[in-house]
Amino acid sequence: MENNNPRMSFDESAREYILSLFNKKIVNGNVLELDSNEEVMSFEGNPLTVEDFGGIKKGSEIFIEDNVVSLIKLKSKKE
Repeated sequence: MENNNPRMSFDESAREYILSLFNKKIVNGNVLELDSNEEVMSFEGNPLTVEDFGGIKKGSEIFIEDNVVSLIKLKSKKE
C-alpha cells in the first residue's frame, strides 16, 4: 500500500537559511541566538542541534525536534 502522507524534508543548507530567518546561527552543529550566542532550546528543553532541528511551530519560536516524541508532546500540551 502506498503511503500518501505528506512529508517535508530539507538539507542542512535549507536548515541554516530557515534558522537565519529567526536570527539564529549554527556553530559546530549547535543552533545559537545570532546576537547573544546563547543555545536555542527545543520544545523539550534540550539544546537544539542542526541535526535535531525539525521545524518551528507556526506563530512562535517553539523549536521542534525531528522526532515523533517531540511532536506528540507538542500536541499534548495544546490540549
